[in-house]
Amino acid sequence: MPFACKSSIAILALIALANTIPAAELTDDAVTGATFFENEIRPLLAQHCYQCHSERAKKQEGELLLDRRDGWIKGGTQGPAIVAGDVDASLLIRAVRYGDTNLQMPPIKPLPADVVAKLEQWVRIGAPGPLNNEVVKSDAPSDPIAGKSHWAFQPLKPIALPAVKASEWPQSAIDRFVLARLEQEQLSPVKDAAPRDLIRRVSFQLTGLPPATDEVEGFVADERPDALERVVDRLIASPHFGERWGRHWLDLARYADSNGLDENFLFREAWRYRNWVIEAVNDSMPLDRFVLEQMAGDLLPFESIAQRDRQRIAAGFLVIGPKVLLGNNPKNQRMEVADELIDTMGRAILGQTLGCARCHDHKFDPIPTADYYSLAGIFASTMVMEQRYMLGEQRVMERLVGLGLGGADVDEAYEMFWREQPKLNAKKKTAEAGLEALNKANDQTLIDVLKKHDEQLVDGAKGVCKSLEDRIAAQVARIAEITAMLSNAPKIPPRAMIPADVDPPADEQIRIAGQFDRPGEQVPRGFLQVLCDTERVAIPAQQSGRLALARWLFDSHSRSGHLAARVLSNRVWHHLLGRGVVRTVDNFGRTGEPPSHPELLDLLARDLIDSQWSLKTLVRHVAQSRTFALSCEYDLHNDQVDPENRLFWRAHRRRLDPESLRDAMLAVAGRMDSTPMDSSVSYLHDQATAVGPNTVRRRTDFPCRSVYLPVIRNDLPELFEVFDFANPHAATGARPKTTAPSQGLFMLNAELVLEMSDATARRILIEAPSNDADSRIDLMFQFIIGGTAQDELRAPLRAFMIQSEGRLKAAKDDQAELKALALACHALFASTRFQFLE
Repeated sequence: MPFACKSSIAILALIALANTIPAAELTDDAVTGATFFENEIRPLLAQHCYQCHSERAKKQEGELLLDRRDGWIKGGTQGPAIVAGDVDASLLIRAVRYGDTNLQMPPIKPLPADVVAKLEQWVRIGAPGPLNNEVVKSDAPSDPIAGKSHWAFQPLKPIALPAVKASEWPQSAIDRFVLARLEQEQLSPVKDAAPRDLIRRVSFQLTGLPPATDEVEGFVADERPDALERVVDRLIASPHFGERWGRHWLDLARYADSNGLDENFLFREAWRYRNWVIEAVNDSMPLDRFVLEQMAGDLLPFESIAQRDRQRIAAGFLVIGPKVLLGNNPKNQRMEVADELIDTMGRAILGQTLGCARCHDHKFDPIPTADYYSLAGIFASTMVMEQRYMLGEQRVMERLVGLGLGGADVDEAYEMFWREQPKLNAKKKTAEAGLEALNKANDQTLIDVLKKHDEQLVDGAKGVCKSLEDRIAAQVARIAEITAMLSNAPKIPPRAMIPADVDPPADEQIRIAGQFDRPGEQVPRGFLQVLCDTERVAIPAQQSGRLALARWLFDSHSRSGHLAARVLSNRVWHHLLGRGVVRTVDNFGRTGEPPSHPELLDLLARDLIDSQWSLKTLVRHVAQSRTFALSCEYDLHNDQVDPENRLFWRAHRRRLDPESLRDAMLAVAGRMDSTPMDSSVSYLHDQATAVGPNTVRRRTDFPCRSVYLPVIRNDLPELFEVFDFANPHAATGARPKTTAPSQGLFMLNAELVLEMSDATARRILIEAPSNDADSRIDLMFQFIIGGTAQDELRAPLRAFMIQSEGRLKAAKDDQAELKALALACHALFASTRFQFLE
């Protein structure tokens, strides 16, 4: 701690009294006290004291060292700071309480009340210290003990609802925290959103689809106080909820239908994992179970083959990432795969950049390289690739396993055929050469033919006392037999991308500078120390550790589970409000932004845990809050104080994501098929990007919801490329947000937009057959933006339609009426009122 004078430095001198129990006399209370010290007190000392009281400090103030146990025992230049068990008699406590003007520590500003209370508790239980005489690590960025003090790694604490002045405004605990923060800055929330804007917003946010006209009008007319709650409940119960919120998870899971990178082979079975995610969300699977099955579904017990297959399919999460396939040393590939899985798990679940610790201790966060390789041992003990026959040779590809009863045998028969196919082709070619020779033979030349073509003839064509006709018949029969075998190739069996534990699993060695061929010290498989409340967890030798890791990640009573709850709750807030409480949604480390509302974030996390990790419950609570229902109205005073709207005084205006943009056009045009889709890449060749002689390219003309469209790495649909789709090569919690000319050009020229404009016009003509421009304009606005045409827009739009129709009729176009209306629909699709949510 930096201090103002020697007398204040000396108050810490007798922290040496904190540990007076000899090692031989340790009791359960001593172990508990030491755990309390490691988890709660040592991080405080590291954060506030090591700058001046450690071996790495340029000057040890008061000759006091706090980064080693014998330094505490020896003390500094002054007297006792602690009277073990007596809080009031301890000078350290007097100093941190700031009650004595001559004795205040730290001198710059007092510690928070909860920190003081923690120090008081420490003294009250006897001021215990560590159980051994180890040198305490300094506050290096990668020190996992000191790192426990970082806000994201702190355990969740009980939170009291804040007092607010405008007590009539909040409708939930969420609103109270938002309003309290606004009032702290002397700000006020804007008015509530208009009903038409609100139902459009909530419908897109929960299902990714626009509300139907009758749903809009029903909500506008509903004056019941729980009208929004009713809509939210209905939308969450819709099967489209899983398609919308499953897509959010697929962004994190780096979902794709191809491998990407060097050869970009097709992932034919990826769709099974995609559909499992959607079904799991719709089935309200708790998030802890949701991740457990994805991390270790192949290791879980099961009561039926169907359950076994579902859990195995879920574990495709580990297999579906991109991998370098060509010319990669197998040992290097193994470590590259482990690195990709560590990075994905870290970002998606813990909001941590774990991959930075591969080559050295993390430069910013409390993750030493040893922790990285503890996790690497788990994932390097997991097999996600295998050798399979493809494109005429054995290749290392994604691991596939047959589904159903006897699925493995069927899968093996399929692979066996393709392994044997080149041999069959060669045998057929040889037999055909033998047949050609026999057809040219006669009685005089037969003996020479038999000798010369012996290897090309089948047994029935050899030997003596056989006529030439019989020999030819035997050769023809063999060719027919081989041809039948080749023409009856087995169909691709039902199978899925499924990992497996390596036999036997093994611990990993630290790789010097991250290079696979420079092994160093071996470290046991385990978890991140900064999130562990106890000693390192021992992983059984016969297990990879995936199952234990998945359970540890969502332990509701540990720092790891509390961090996961914070990260996932923040993602929900980000998707619903347009910006996270922590804006860096994938980075909860020191280089990320701190939360704008720490208590609110912890409230959301605690609610998530208390609801048994229910995603739907958390979404419901946020979507039914008054904060969610605010308008996008501008307020000059609020904008001057909080121009980025970090305090949520208004709703964020947002552009529709590409899936919602496309789905909305299909829905408005009446062209959407809402049936869930299986594979949308089954027609593609093994080389997914249509290189070489294969010219088949991925299709996007399916009438399905966009979540089922092909995601080919390095060849995304044009709509996805233009409108900021997630990067399928890496876990993505927040998609980029750009505004570019290409987006406007797409809306003006894309075939999709033109076709949906035409289809919408046809729908309007059916429902408003009379040539009444105003009626058609009303329907156009109802269908496309869920609103009504303003008077200042109605006249110019009517004039545009009349002029367009007249011009087309003059050109002898017999569809002038339809095309003029389609042009107007196109204009509305291209408008910000359609593309943006208010």
